[in-house]
Amino acid sequence: MKEYTIEDLKQIVRPELGEEIPLTLFRILRIIGMRSILGESSGSTLYMMGKHVGNMIGSGDIAEFKNRIRELKIGIPEVEIVDEDHITVKLYECITCAGFSNTGEMFCDMESGIIAGLMEKVYGKKAKSTQTKSWSVGYKYCEFEVFIY
Repeated sequence: MKEYTIEDLKQIVRPELGEEIPLTLFRILRIIGMRSILGESSGSTLYMMGKHVGNMIGSGDIAEFKNRIRELKIGIPEVEIVDEDHITVKLYECITCAGFSNTGEMFCDMESGIIAGLMEKVYGKKAKSTQTKSWSVGYKYCEFEVFIY
């Protein structure tokens, strides 16, 4: 299977419709489509996909990490460095769940993977991200605990 680069994907020719898509369409594909095809494995698959994407996009430092998250409209990140190998990322206006009803279920696995992949590039080490808070469980932001190892 051919590997595509970000540069390949940036080649967009839509003079009338442009490059933006409705967030509702994204959520239909992401939440309903992926879950209906992958079932219970959708979370881990989306996390690994996100991590791969985060590594492809890359970031050199925390400022660039924040810029990447914002420019891709994944959300508005707030980063707290707890210590040298532990970071907390709050993500406001999360692409997947901001405004979602309180379902009692957290499902921002893709965002968690993207955060981990970007942090791997920032620190030059492996990273694992785990979602700990979400709009869909009653918060007004998502929160991710990131461990660097």
